[in-house]
Amino acid sequence: MPTSKTSAKPPAGPVLPDWYLRSRLKIRQVLLLVALDEHRNMHRAAASVAMTQPAATRLLADLEHQLGLILFERSARGVAPNAYGESLVRHARSILATLDHARDEINAISEGTTGKVMVGALLVAAPVLVPRAVARFKLKHPNHTVLIRDGTAAGLLPALRRGELDLVVGRVSSDVPGEGLTFEAFYSEPMLVVARDGHPLGRRRSLKLAELAQWPWVVPTPEAPYRRRLDAAFRHAGVEPPRRIVESLSVLVNKVLLQETDMLGVMPRTVAHQYAALGMVRILPVKLPPPSGPVGVITASGRPQPAAATDFLQSLREAAEDRACPGIQVLEQANSQRRQQ
Repeated sequence: MPTSKTSAKPPAGPVLPDWYLRSRLKIRQVLLLVALDEHRNMHRAAASVAMTQPAATRLLADLEHQLGLILFERSARGVAPNAYGESLVRHARSILATLDHARDEINAISEGTTGKVMVGALLVAAPVLVPRAVARFKLKHPNHTVLIRDGTAAGLLPALRRGELDLVVGRVSSDVPGEGLTFEAFYSEPMLVVARDGHPLGRRRSLKLAELAQWPWVVPTPEAPYRRRLDAAFRHAGVEPPRRIVESLSVLVNKVLLQETDMLGVMPRTVAHQYAALGMVRILPVKLPPPSGPVGVITASGRPQPAAATDFLQSLREAAEDRACPGIQVLEQANSQRRQQ
């Protein structure tokens, strides 16, 4: 087996011929690589994949010997992947995710359905764009299953990289590390300040952000990129960010809080106009900083998309194009008239 110096000194050229991993890598080694990364302990990793510890140790040693590389550094605290190990673990997760897709597709066919797509939805896209895309997709593929998982970029993008999601819909932000990801922008989506219909500020023709700092707010959680921009905007206006706050990324919770209290909040323009047209909120005349990027879709680079995901992506594009249709302009005009009343 190679010594630990192998991992410290990069080889002068390619380590493996093109065919090597395809012909020699065993699925049990793939499972063990992921288990070791998750547990960082040989005994627990072996147990999680139904192996004995000696068998797991030999399996890893065989792989490292065949590669001529150390993949995991051993210490009294356990094992941890080095740069080579991290790379192989990342691709091992992708292999397992692809096999899971195959299993789900085979099960779907046997149960009378024909496909499944797994979608991550960020707050900017969850209330309008994603539901409209799902509706279009289901018209064409009534027997396909759509799984939607909402959350933050910090939670959804790692799941996308691991192959647990086919795509993520949301803000294509410059704040998001782009390594291993592909971005497709659909449209820009400014943020607006909203309050309940009948709010004391609702009849004001103009407002400055500094005037709103003393009101209660429902705001994005601290890890959300726009939260940082909003806090910075208050400070730029000469005041500290609001202290009477609720931090939430739940569309439903935010909507109810805004409707039933005097809290203020921020919403993407499309969502704000839709809710205002239904009488749920009122858009306040406040200038906000622009978001960090347009709304779009994020996929994993170099990973083949299942047919269902490819079709869903097309439904997203169509729904995004419809957003620019005259209907949206009519809603914007209607809400402008309401603000002037």
